[in-house]
Amino acid sequence: MADRRPRFKHRVEYAALRSAIFVANAMPEWLAYRGVAALGRLFFRCSKRRQQVALRMLRNAYPGRPDGELLPIARRATGNVFKVVLDMLRLGRCLEGDRYRDRVDLEPLRRNLPEPPFLGLTLHLGSWEVGATGISLCVGGADVVVQTFKNPLVQSFLERTRGRAGLVLHPRRGGIRGLARALAAGRVGLQAVDQNQRLRGVFVPFFGELASTERAAATLAIRKGYPVIVGCAVRTGVGFRFRVEANPAIRIEPSGDRDRDVEKLILAINAQLEELVLRYPEQYLWIHDRYRTRPETPEPT
Repeated sequence: MADRRPRFKHRVEYAALRSAIFVANAMPEWLAYRGVAALGRLFFRCSKRRQQVALRMLRNAYPGRPDGELLPIARRATGNVFKVVLDMLRLGRCLEGDRYRDRVDLEPLRRNLPEPPFLGLTLHLGSWEVGATGISLCVGGADVVVQTFKNPLVQSFLERTRGRAGLVLHPRRGGIRGLARALAAGRVGLQAVDQNQRLRGVFVPFFGELASTERAAATLAIRKGYPVIVGCAVRTGVGFRFRVEANPAIRIEPSGDRDRDVEKLILAINAQLEELVLRYPEQYLWIHDRYRTRPETPEPT
């Protein structure tokens, strides 16, 4: 078993994180968010590789539109990605008292929430951290699959902070088992499903091009009959202000062919993800290479 005791570098990283949180909360909100957005736009201008990745995605989403119209969308969207880091730093403070509910509109979400257990799926649009806490606050707790940190102090801090909203964190590797246990206990499972799946994905179209797609959540939903909702937390102001919304629940009637039902559900999920991206293109993570993993080419006979 790996030694998870804090080391000196872990303590330094944790101290840096606490300092960043202090600065993020001490600065005027408008200044902090405008500053990090400018850094994001600068990063995009300086990264030719990210520009090419974003253009490939955007050309699929907006066929026929010139690159001169697409690049500004990706540039502003990258500014939003940098804002998400600031959201994470300010989230703990916003969960104190009624600050979160004053700044985050949860009514559009509540209108389409089924009774637990259900799966809530999202994408890297707006602020996915805010979306997860929003659902958790509405249903009295949820389990979410997240990227974990090797630093045990940072990981423990994130678990405590998210725990204030009733979130239980599960690592990406093997996290679906944690969601399965939570759903079996009548809770809600949450996961982002719009990123390239390097291993064991299923290839389905995303904006017309085959993309290796997460299938574990859809398989769990089909196997156990859980409803699935797709939603996001949309940024509505310069700072920490959002609207959390979700589409009506997706329910697939069993056909007797589980693989076919899973693919049908994934296609329905992807269609809703695409619709959200097209509705809020300047808040999406265009710089992620969604098509990095390619289908195996059959060997010639």
